[in-house]
Amino acid sequence: MSIFIINTNSKEETMHTAQSLVKESVELISLPDVYIRLRDVIASPDSSMADVAGVIASDPSITARLLKLVNSSFFGLISKVDTITHAINLLGTRQVHDLVLATSVIDSFSGFSNDYFNIYDFWFNGVYCAVTGRLLAYYCKNLETERPFVAGLLHNIGHLLTYQKMPEESLSAIELAAQKNISLYMAEREVFGFDYAQLGAELMREWELPKSLQEITEFHIEPEKAGDFQLETAIIHIASALTQNSLAQIPISPDTLVINPMCWKITGLSVDDMPKIKQEVDEQVSMVMSLLFTRKKNA
Repeated sequence: MSIFIINTNSKEETMHTAQSLVKESVELISLPDVYIRLRDVIASPDSSMADVAGVIASDPSITARLLKLVNSSFFGLISKVDTITHAINLLGTRQVHDLVLATSVIDSFSGFSNDYFNIYDFWFNGVYCAVTGRLLAYYCKNLETERPFVAGLLHNIGHLLTYQKMPEESLSAIELAAQKNISLYMAEREVFGFDYAQLGAELMREWELPKSLQEITEFHIEPEKAGDFQLETAIIHIASALTQNSLAQIPISPDTLVINPMCWKITGLSVDDMPKIKQEVDEQVSMVMSLLFTRKKNA
């Protein structure tokens, strides 16, 4: 696995854009070959289900975790899933693609940590948002629940780059947000010239991930700007806010949960639905975290 090399001694660093930061880091942030091959096979009109299953089965670690996840109470399937082919039959190639993507990204970045952030806490935040997004999609009658899951997991992926490549500036943005009582993304725009959501979307474009994930990631902080994927973006906007409140142990109420009003309208949900959803998330998140993230908390 590639390792970031952080130079925090240079004081004469040029200003980055989201695009230049991604381009500068492209060799260090590539996705595993198994995911690239899976994506190519799924996109090929000549591929079969056996081809898709064969690519996944070539990676024993991903295979084992995918089957554990699918057989967990999180999915609640009636019959036991004992092969990748069976999983694809039940879930479809798109959902399996998304679950392999989630596992691949966590694998690629699981070793990253420095004095400014802890990777376990980072992924716990992502998993909490992922589980929340999946439940929100279910409650707002959106039958596609795995795309909101992976979108929630990756919604703050841009922070992995800023925390690793610009750790001191990242700390300055956090401090500025607290001082001015503004959202972190607004403070990042003042300090960096861009925010973590824009950076995450740029990284996804570099990875050639689905356009839905790119749009959801970029606009979950400003859902009114979403285009083709307004519902999914609204779901992750709500999920992210609920995650922030929950992990900060802030009670869920109309006064404390800051949500763009259009998201309630689009999803058909309300703040009154959130305590029940939060309770369900709290019951599931540790299990899902243990299935996706194999390192110990203090590792």
